[in-house]
Amino acid sequence: MGNHVRHLTVNGSALTSGGTFHKVTIRGDATINGDLWCDRCKVFGNADVSGNIEAKSFHIFGQANIRGNVQGETIKLFGEINIRGNAIAHDFHLRGAAHVDGNVTGGTIHGYGEMKVSGDCEADMFSVKGAVEIGSTLNAERVELYLHFADSRITEIGGKTIRVKRSKTLNILHFLKRFARDSAKLVTETIEGDDIYLEHTDAKIVRGDRIIIGPGCNIGLVEYHTSFQQDEKAIVKEKRKR
Repeated sequence: MGNHVRHLTVNGSALTSGGTFHKVTIRGDATINGDLWCDRCKVFGNADVSGNIEAKSFHIFGQANIRGNVQGETIKLFGEINIRGNAIAHDFHLRGAAHVDGNVTGGTIHGYGEMKVSGDCEADMFSVKGAVEIGSTLNAERVELYLHFADSRITEIGGKTIRVKRSKTLNILHFLKRFARDSAKLVTETIEGDDIYLEHTDAKIVRGDRIIIGPGCNIGLVEYHTSFQQDEKAIVKEKRKR
């Protein structure tokens, strides 16, 4: 990809065709027909892409709607992205809202905001503060979920180390507290891992080696191997040592 010196710059409102570029910069409102391959892509405004995007780095400081798949080494989002297909990134940095109709595959998925994935989400490291909705399975070596804004809904969670905590509202946001819900929780069917710590989680089944069920949890069944602890402000209907 690196030997292409063509640049694509859109200022204002434009309809253009895709292709292979070194740098793509969109300021304003761009509609791109077809697939886009580039080293660097920056969107300061609004971009609609009818095909796929493949970029080494993809930075969005506005809104992007992509009908196909997105593949990048680094995706940095400071706004909103809607992807009809799948998303693949070595480093997915979230500071906004990401909506993906397909699956998400990543090395590190981290940040703050809202993430909605209709399919599966798979990563080495998943660490998000905010509201996460995953239609199928979240699978990562390490899962860190800091519940904030609204409820998170994930059908299944699998990993080695799983931590679910309620995020503390910053004092600076204290006056906004009446707009935010402090009661954010995670709703899930199954959680499976080695080391599990949960707060404010509703789950049917939690399975693991070392399990700590913290405050605000409502769990149907806990199956543990080595150790189990339960907070007095948690409900566990049934527990079994395996």
